[in-house]
Amino acid sequence: MAFRTVGINQPWRRPDSLFGLAEDLASSKRAGADFVELMPHDLGVILGGELDSSRLLPVQELLLEANLAYTVHAPLEVNLMDLASRDVQRDVLDASLRFAGGIGAQIVVCHAGQRIASRDARYSFKEQLAAERRALREAGETAGKLGVTIAVENYYPELPVVRGAVYDYSVWPSELAEQICAVDNPSVGICLDVGHAALASGVFGFDYVEECAAAAPLVRHVHLHDNLMKTNLLGEPPVSEHPVYGLGDLHLPPGMGTVPLEDLFRRVDFPESTSCCVELSPDFYSLAPQALRSARGIVGPTPRERIAS
Repeated sequence: MAFRTVGINQPWRRPDSLFGLAEDLASSKRAGADFVELMPHDLGVILGGELDSSRLLPVQELLLEANLAYTVHAPLEVNLMDLASRDVQRDVLDASLRFAGGIGAQIVVCHAGQRIASRDARYSFKEQLAAERRALREAGETAGKLGVTIAVENYYPELPVVRGAVYDYSVWPSELAEQICAVDNPSVGICLDVGHAALASGVFGFDYVEECAAAAPLVRHVHLHDNLMKTNLLGEPPVSEHPVYGLGDLHLPPGMGTVPLEDLFRRVDFPESTSCCVELSPDFYSLAPQALRSARGIVGPTPRERIAS
């Protein structure tokens, strides 16, 4: 199948260097990206759950002048299942939505909740799931007014999840699909991270393609990257050495690992409006041009490329 656009993630943290950010954007454009996925927390534009205008204005001006399209990834620790910090979690997501609206980004990715810390026993898991649904419905109303879609991302089986120290229902794409169906807001969909799903399939024994297909009708955005489908189940070696041992969420260029990506995209139909972001580890960002070409070979040409040919 073909996606609407194929872009790439922002490579580095740039909280103090607009010059560096400008270089990154120019590099992504030269690599052939249709859009760049930005991390507002890495750009330093959110302070205390609010947009910091002193930092936001020059960043926004630079982004608009770069003549690129964008998607946005909300801070990684947003956890809408955390009832103890409900207000600040919503504030941070809302700030991300407003940032996206200000730069014309149509997608804001946020992680599904409950993988950050041990579950708060004062609240049942049922209550926490319900709280996430309420928060997403409310945020979806804000997103709809801004012309933005929230795409909730499935997670991967890092060691605390495997050991049961924390719980994350979203490691099963089908369970994430059930939650987003229950949210029932047109401005809330799924970001399917195909690398995360591949790792989870190896640990939990589900059928990779079938689980992704279960989520496909609700997918609005795809995170595309590769790995060796090996999860670190022992706690050693340290994360810094995982690429050496081929463990975990490596964010390799598509085709460099063993995830059956071509089979997935041949067998599963996603909505035509879906966008695809190649997510690379900084260690592999020098391979961005090749990674984008590989991605297009796997998922098919975008509508603009089909017209040009």
